[in-house]
Amino acid sequence: MFDLLTNILIWIIAIPIFIILFKAIPKDWFRLFGLLIFTALVIIIFANFRFVDDPIPRIVVDFLAFPFTLVGIILLLLFVNYWLRLKDLKVKSGDKVDNKGASEKIGIVTKEIFIVLLIFAIATNNATSELFVCYVEQQGANAIEQSYRRPVLNLTEQELLDFRSGIFDLIVVLAENPPYEPRLQEAVRIWTLASQQQKPYIVLSGGRHTTYPPTKAYPCLIAPAAPPSRTKETIRDEIATRAGSPDIGLRYDPRYEKFFTARTAPSDEIAPVDQTEADLMCGALLNIPNMAGLRSFIILEPTGRTVRSSGDEISQLIKSLEKNKLLREDTRNSRRILLITSPIEASRAFLSFRNQELNAALTIASYPSDSHTDLAKQCPWPIGKQFSLKPKYFLFDAKSFVQSERVWTEVKELVFYTLRFWLRPPLSDERPYFPKSPPTS
Repeated sequence: MFDLLTNILIWIIAIPIFIILFKAIPKDWFRLFGLLIFTALVIIIFANFRFVDDPIPRIVVDFLAFPFTLVGIILLLLFVNYWLRLKDLKVKSGDKVDNKGASEKIGIVTKEIFIVLLIFAIATNNATSELFVCYVEQQGANAIEQSYRRPVLNLTEQELLDFRSGIFDLIVVLAENPPYEPRLQEAVRIWTLASQQQKPYIVLSGGRHTTYPPTKAYPCLIAPAAPPSRTKETIRDEIATRAGSPDIGLRYDPRYEKFFTARTAPSDEIAPVDQTEADLMCGALLNIPNMAGLRSFIILEPTGRTVRSSGDEISQLIKSLEKNKLLREDTRNSRRILLITSPIEASRAFLSFRNQELNAALTIASYPSDSHTDLAKQCPWPIGKQFSLKPKYFLFDAKSFVQSERVWTEVKELVFYTLRFWLRPPLSDERPYFPKSPPTS
């Protein structure tokens, strides 16, 4: 019922806006708008394939998607003005010459140039760009609040106590939208605070290749063999420790599944693999001082290249770990997962992991200069609680344009993924809660 009323309200507001825009926008724009919609659909379908992340397909997709960026929109409007209005503009001279057609075209061009300048001014203004960033971060804060409320419904008393104490089974760190160093530091902080008996596993998800062509190396930037001091057996133990040897290896890497499930497999068969962002994060994590015991708690997910695909891949990864007896089986879906991401993509991360029915709570980590620590105090009104005018709000900056472009990109990702989060208040979700109810005795 709430969804129905929400949609009715949206249409009541939208229909008058559509009518006003239909009368105000030049008719030639509708042909262009239809072409853009068709192009967007093609790009969305094309971008779902994994090979798109390779350099050449990526260039093609970026080229096709350029008109949907803020820079592309501005340049496209300027080009359309020239091509449709000014290219064949003819102005006749003389006292009795009728230049009404040319005058109308110039009037339309004036309006459209004003729209272009308005878009550019809004995107480069310090106040509006910061307001855009604050809005997306506020949506992320709402998603974080919902992520902590969802899992509580069917927890047992002990599970509820562990949940309130911040005890997690898995910590997921996403590589998308770097820098990811603050997320790694947050993961280490939480892992360090956990008791020795309740240390969580750290899942590092990042499937983009670090170079092209892909660099072949061992996971986690593990050094290659250098006989006689460093042999294949040494590398094997650092990846998946052999049976009977001290456990100094990783918890799991799907690229070496054979060696994790068969600890007696010959070490000669171990080979380098394509390096991904997950390996870079793992290398950075292992370089943190005084973290020698961390290696055996690291799980690599080297396939997910976006937030959405990371959710899909981690869901499959958990099933594989359970199947191979490397993670306890959880029939109730009560496993506590902490997802660490950047503030601006928290909403999308929440949607992606909820879509996989992963019992994930969210937290964010970033450099102080990249986000707001207190939205109510640092953001402009109406996101901020107090209305105040700062001198910088009257200035325009290229950095503000970059921020606006980043927010616009994130909004497009959310629109492409789903409109559901924006049409429904974050705390009114009617989907089934997880974990499932504990069995009654």
